[in-house]
Amino acid sequence: KKRKNKKANLWAGVDIGGTKIHTVIGKTKGRVLARARMKTRAEEGFTAVLGRVEDCLDEACELAGVQRGDLAGVGVGAPSPITAEGVAVNAPNMGWENVPLVKKLSKRLGLSVVAENDCNLGTFGEYRFGAGRGCDSLMGLFVGTGLGGGIVLNGKMVRGANRLAAEVGHMIVAAKGRECGCGHLGCLEAYASKRGMGDFLRRVLEQEGRESILRQEPELDFGNVRSGVLAQALAAGDAVVSEALAEMCWYLGLGIANLVTLLGPKKIVLGGGVMEALGGELLGTIRESMAQHVFPAASADDVELELSALGDDAVALGALAYCRESFRSG
Repeated sequence: KKRKNKKANLWAGVDIGGTKIHTVIGKTKGRVLARARMKTRAEEGFTAVLGRVEDCLDEACELAGVQRGDLAGVGVGAPSPITAEGVAVNAPNMGWENVPLVKKLSKRLGLSVVAENDCNLGTFGEYRFGAGRGCDSLMGLFVGTGLGGGIVLNGKMVRGANRLAAEVGHMIVAAKGRECGCGHLGCLEAYASKRGMGDFLRRVLEQEGRESILRQEPELDFGNVRSGVLAQALAAGDAVVSEALAEMCWYLGLGIANLVTLLGPKKIVLGGGVMEALGGELLGTIRESMAQHVFPAASADDVELELSALGDDAVALGALAYCRESFRSG
């Protein structure tokens, strides 16, 4: 049975990722009272993951000194398109297909729950509380294992009629190019992500036999090279890693230029693990590529390109804000 909350300005935001669950308990204006993290262990299945979300939420509540029933609602970000009914349509990293995320989690927690795509929420979090505050048109790109994105125009998340809008990683930027994990050829994600860089690194290390510090890594996973490893190699002047990152920045700038030409946002925010580890070194190169490709060239001067201000909290805080606004407007 759902308890009527006593503290209407107390909310939870949950970021369900392929690797970890990250939960924040916060107030209306985004002030975080507590955070908790747990491994997702997606391989254990959907129901087990929901159990871990519940445990993570309870741990965050305990750290915040509140009861679960004190929460006005829970917002959830997941790596999947989410239907209006709260069904997670396809989350390949989780092994989910058409799972009733909102219905099952709400029943489990005894609380009102809303869910949305994680990168949409990461962008919304930056818009509300981070690098996009005070800006009514914002795009977010999150560079990690894959490449996700979100769009806020006139203060609203852009979802599209099919709720699949803002899948920026799957814009095709190289016709008949490198194969993407989605099965198409030439997607931006196939070049501007850790998976894309892994394809580049595999080719130059295994096929061309070039030397690199990466060869010293005991278990190098080309599908998901750790951001910290890339940062160390770049700092050591590793030519192969420098080239892989340069290619990523060139394509990312090209993709951003297309978005700027199409939508004309005031600000672009770059987040995700790769940007958290290397953003300071890469931002200038990405900006150069954007300026080179945008139409008309002068429009590049009107766009602010910034790194995420919220880091790991972006999705969870976006989920919190989205939840608060969903229930208040409803």
